[in-house]
Amino acid sequence: MITMIKSLSSSREGKLSLDLLVGLSIFLMSFIIVSQLLSGMFGEVRSEISLSHEAYKVSVILAEMSGKWSNGTKNGTDWENNWYRNNVFFLPGLAIEPCVLDYRKIQEFQNATDTDYEKIKELLGLKTPDSDYDFHISLETLNSTPFSRELVLDTTGIPVLDTGEDIPQVQLARFERIVEIRDYSNISSPTIISGKAVAKLVVVVW
Repeated sequence: MITMIKSLSSSREGKLSLDLLVGLSIFLMSFIIVSQLLSGMFGEVRSEISLSHEAYKVSVILAEMSGKWSNGTKNGTDWENNWYRNNVFFLPGLAIEPCVLDYRKIQEFQNATDTDYEKIKELLGLKTPDSDYDFHISLETLNSTPFSRELVLDTTGIPVLDTGEDIPQVQLARFERIVEIRDYSNISSPTIISGKAVAKLVVVVW
């Protein structure tokens, strides 16, 4: 009788040990799968936050700052007249005042980016030892959308600002600023609100 009780007790203990191992294995597998899923999700969120930060930063530099230039002995905010000279360092802001853009600065930013895209990336802080982002920057009408872009054109039909790399089908960040354009006599059919020519400065980073 005592031997039978011991046998039943050992059987139960063996079954409990097996159940525990199976349950623990299922838990560990589930934990690993969930951890991988969460890691991927948080990685995408971090990437999106980083891209949004860079797009916002570039929009602030361009829409709120006049820019600067220096050659070591002289300096000023009229970088648009000096960026192409030898031994000149410059920061390409477009503003006369916050969200009021200068037409000549816009033109020269287009020229500078088309001339040396990689250098402009560095000046905008998009290329560092730790990161390397690409960008596209344009002036678009208020009716423009990401899927149906309407660029602001000059009187010869050429886009006033449409520069950088072609926008790819990848994860990216898009930031828009409503801006006024001073001296808009060279703009074809500008959108006028309260006597001011307005458009969207669109910054895309990926």
